[in-house]
Amino acid sequence: MPCEVKAPEIPVSPQPNTALWSTILTLATFTIAYYLRIFRNGKFLGRSARRALGDFGVPIAIVICVAASVQVPVYTALLRVPSGLSPTAPRPWLVPMSEEFNSVPLWAAAAMLLPAMMIYIVVFLETHIAELIVSKPERRLQKSGGLHLDIVVLSVINCVCGVFGAPWQCVATVRSVSHVAALTAMSTTHAPGDKPHVIYVAEQRVTGLVVSLLVGLSALAGGVLRLVPLSVLFGVFLYMGISALAGIQLWERTILMLKPPKHHPPVVYVRRVPTLRMHLYTAVQILVLIGLCAVKWSSIGLALPLCLLLTVPLRRALTPLFTPLQLRALDGAHPEKLDDEPDFYQEAPLPG
Repeated sequence: MPCEVKAPEIPVSPQPNTALWSTILTLATFTIAYYLRIFRNGKFLGRSARRALGDFGVPIAIVICVAASVQVPVYTALLRVPSGLSPTAPRPWLVPMSEEFNSVPLWAAAAMLLPAMMIYIVVFLETHIAELIVSKPERRLQKSGGLHLDIVVLSVINCVCGVFGAPWQCVATVRSVSHVAALTAMSTTHAPGDKPHVIYVAEQRVTGLVVSLLVGLSALAGGVLRLVPLSVLFGVFLYMGISALAGIQLWERTILMLKPPKHHPPVVYVRRVPTLRMHLYTAVQILVLIGLCAVKWSSIGLALPLCLLLTVPLRRALTPLFTPLQLRALDGAHPEKLDDEPDFYQEAPLPG
């Protein structure tokens, strides 16, 4: 019998130049998307062309870097996408109610109400934060009836997902903001120095429905998605994180802690709050943020909603140290004086 000749198996690790090439792909994805966003508010080409390149900067960066990864013969970790639709565990679609559930005591089932309420608080907050971002007063939205059913529809969907053992769903903040931004008509004729204002918003739900259907159909495109390196996704996440930092007052005040007072900008919280008190408030916020991250990444992560609620009495405990005017300057909403038009990654600090 002729012997079979098999190609030698190349071990996945270590591989030469993998770390360097992955770093290049991550930074290239971030750089292309970031500078296309800057190009959106530049002076080259027409306004429509610039907005198109800026809005599709992330997909353009992904396509370019994936094409480069395919052409360069260097091993990189790729997305692991299963073929077709099937449960991750060898079980039927419906979660089986086996005999193990009969051994759960009644008090344990009742105790599950507490973590269920905590998870609902997170879903509720995330949903309504997205609604507040979308329905800004300057947008002057007219169709407001269906907006109040969002949390009801989301709760029903999550109940169905629980029966099938599927992941729970949350609001798509970035997608919703980009949808509204694409339907918003801005003024083109205004006095020099005045910011463009919203003329109207062409409110419709067809775009969101089609986008959701396409996202669902992407589960059938596993062959294409398996070509995307993980390092390209890390570049997208880096871009989303840095873009979301723009306009966050906590980040701006954190940077001011490293600058002498003479270089502080003439913003409201700098003019109305003494420098030391401003830094004290910033330090308290940083410590609270570190504490929330520690809770989220620990074994008591389900207690995160309760910790979020505890920030309310903490905020009230700071009233003896700050006047109401100072607190409004430190954590109130202030109009941004931006010459650049923000994209939807800047407007939506929550991932969708």
